[in-house]
Amino acid sequence: MAEIENILISGYNITGSPSEINHQLYGVTPEIQEKLTEMYVKVQKKKNSAVKELNDLIKKYPSIPQFKDLLSILYEKQGNHFMAAEINRRLDSMHPDYLYGKINLANTAIANDEYEKVPEILGETIELKAMYPEREEFHSAEVLAFYETAFHYFIGIENAKEAKARLDIIQKLDTGFNLELNIFEFSREFEFLNHMQHEKEEMDSFNVEHIPVKVIEETTEAPVFENELIIELYHNDLCIDPTIIHQILLLPHESLVSDLHKMLYDSIARFKVFTQDMKWNPETHEFFTHALSLLADLKDDRSLDVIFDILRQDNDYIQTWLNDYLNDDLWEIVYQLGSDKLDKLRSFVLEPNRYLYSRTLISSVVQQIALNEPQRRAEVIEWYKSVIDEIIDRKEDKTIIDSKWIGFMVSDLIGIQAIELTSQITELYNQGLVFKEIVGNLSDCMIEIEDEPIINRMKPLFENTIDRYDYYRDIWHYYRTSNRDIFGNKIVDEESSYQEVKETYDDVDNESSYEGVIETTPLPVEKPKVGRNDPCPCGSGKKYKKCCLNSVEH
Repeated sequence: MAEIENILISGYNITGSPSEINHQLYGVTPEIQEKLTEMYVKVQKKKNSAVKELNDLIKKYPSIPQFKDLLSILYEKQGNHFMAAEINRRLDSMHPDYLYGKINLANTAIANDEYEKVPEILGETIELKAMYPEREEFHSAEVLAFYETAFHYFIGIENAKEAKARLDIIQKLDTGFNLELNIFEFSREFEFLNHMQHEKEEMDSFNVEHIPVKVIEETTEAPVFENELIIELYHNDLCIDPTIIHQILLLPHESLVSDLHKMLYDSIARFKVFTQDMKWNPETHEFFTHALSLLADLKDDRSLDVIFDILRQDNDYIQTWLNDYLNDDLWEIVYQLGSDKLDKLRSFVLEPNRYLYSRTLISSVVQQIALNEPQRRAEVIEWYKSVIDEIIDRKEDKTIIDSKWIGFMVSDLIGIQAIELTSQITELYNQGLVFKEIVGNLSDCMIEIEDEPIINRMKPLFENTIDRYDYYRDIWHYYRTSNRDIFGNKIVDEESSYQEVKETYDDVDNESSYEGVIETTPLPVEKPKVGRNDPCPCGSGKKYKKCCLNSVEH
């Protein structure tokens, strides 16, 4: 134990018994400790009855943060990420010195790639003693949880030196307290960071600088629409009454298309209004999705150019309005508008200084043409061939040559088993233009192209906006966890409704009350630990290294 205290981290002692710390810091009596232990077991078993029990205990012991922490953990285990995040927000508000509350907030930020928030939560130095200078003793589980989070933070920001320092602490904790941690998983993550940094150094010259294009003047004035009904799209999320959608689609085609184009340009012109003057709310911000979906239904030839303008905007705009939608669902909108305009799609991906994932989106669209319309395979193969030929001809042009974009395009070719293009793909590898962390080396690529596909990578197409929104509400996190019917009416869950928890905390006589609206961020879901060459746990059929391992890049 002396070795742990004196060598591991100077400035404080580490104990394996939490009871004394709990008593000193939070006034936990033996009776309360026994109840905490009992509830911990129930939480691990995800018992529904524990929700009410924990709420009752929170009312009875408002100064004990552990009961709130257990309630947050229980909701997370039950899959109610919204309520888990809500409880954890409130936990930190009422108990700002509670370490596990800080750790949960930091883990949330890491899971959402909001690494800039972590130093605000854990302190600029990301050191435990610096956060709690008055404390002289910590429990081993607190130290471990803190430095695991710190390790993942430094891995996320690609600071190998600081990550290694935290890994050393975790290893010493494991040895000193016989924790039987899977140190190999930590070491593998660290070694992978080292490898990625080495690859990045080699490939940096192939990263295209994204230079946005100004397409409309900034303003604070809302656009004037020809059809008043369009305003409904600014006041409804994807639970909008289908009758409104039908009524809008019956409007005169020319004026409707014009109004929908105005909506998309409005998201650019009033970007500061929507992001700085207003809080993000699906009911006021889903107009962007409404415009895209309705344009896909109308299939007007001019709309593809408007979407290209959207994709030419800066990173802040794209992350705000598109984010995961860019990688997951926007392809289908572009497909509906551009599947018969391959020349325009080719011109866009070969534009100088375009954003990486705006370009990968176009490749995904063309891949899906081959999968959804197999009679057009030869046309698709010719498209890819012409693009690759252009890449090779312009291999020195740093405004278009991006090794990650090329890697994702090769991955799309594997998805359609484009054996017709093996010579072109080989040339891309020979020229050193492919980012191998996405698709592996040339031999791996050739094997996968020739192998029978594990799954059908064909994605769904939709007849209309109503069908599209049915799909979105089933898969988008907000709509899966917001307990609402298709008309936006709240569905009350007697165990996990927001109102129930709000009332619970409103009853607590505490100066840090929970009144007011609190923004929530989903807590991170524990990710399965898989090897880079193992099947991806998402079910895509790809290897992990070629699928979700790269999700951070998206």
